Amino acid sequence: MKNEHPAYDLMPDQRGPRASGFAHQILQTVQPFLSTPIAQLRVLDVGCGYGYTSVELARQCRQVVGIDASNMLIEHARVLRLQSQLRNIEFYCHPAEELHDIAHYDLVILDNVLEHLPDQPAALRRISQSLKPGGVVFILVPNKLWPMEVHYRLPFLSYLPLRLANFYLRLTGRGADYSDASFAPTFFGLNRLLRHCEGVSFRYVLPADLSLATMGQSLHYRLGAAAIRRCPWLWIVSKMFLVVGVKQ
Repeated sequence: MKNEHPAYDLMPDQRGPRASGFAHQILQTVQPFLSTPIAQLRVLDVGCGYGYTSVELARQCRQVVGIDASNMLIEHARVLRLQSQLRNIEFYCHPAEELHDIAHYDLVILDNVLEHLPDQPAALRRISQSLKPGGVVFILVPNKLWPMEVHYRLPFLSYLPLRLANFYLRLTGRGADYSDASFAPTFFGLNRLLRHCEGVSFRYVLPADLSLATMGQSLHYRLGAAAIRRCPWLWIVSKMFLVVGVKQ
């Protein structure tokens, strides 16, 4: 059955060719916080989607596990794994809210995933439990208050109640149901959510290499990053939030 979410339909074309850069960006950004060498990392990629970034991470790390709630996406990821001939990567159809691993991973990644999780507190508690002491969590998530919604490219979509957002989607022909991507937090909402990661200390960071970010080559992106670096309170109005946490 065809997926009705346009972001998923475009992902193979958009994310596949850039997966190596995304993986490199993640590892570069978390490296100052890691207590384990990159080559020895056990990584959990939450919401791994089609598996492109997971495969690229597996080329550099000891072990990678990708999980996603969509069986269709996991089937694609498993085909990709076979094509890569990598033996240190596995994919499972498994919701983040039902993780049962305890102190197993050195690095957990949520790359544009948190906004898709309906029970974010439960997912974050499970993720915290799955981290080893000294383990690191990487979270990249859009800001609910950014005027142009990042998945459907519709102005003020994320501002609307779900019923009106669904009507807006149908009216514009961009989709039928916004519920899958409707859980993006505000700056203060994200701070409250992160408290569910017990024992994990978070800080907001900029990408280690701006050129590898999706809009990293643009002047306005670089000016925005420079402004946030100088005035951290501007995270409140940032398009995306990037936080890195370390389990004590």
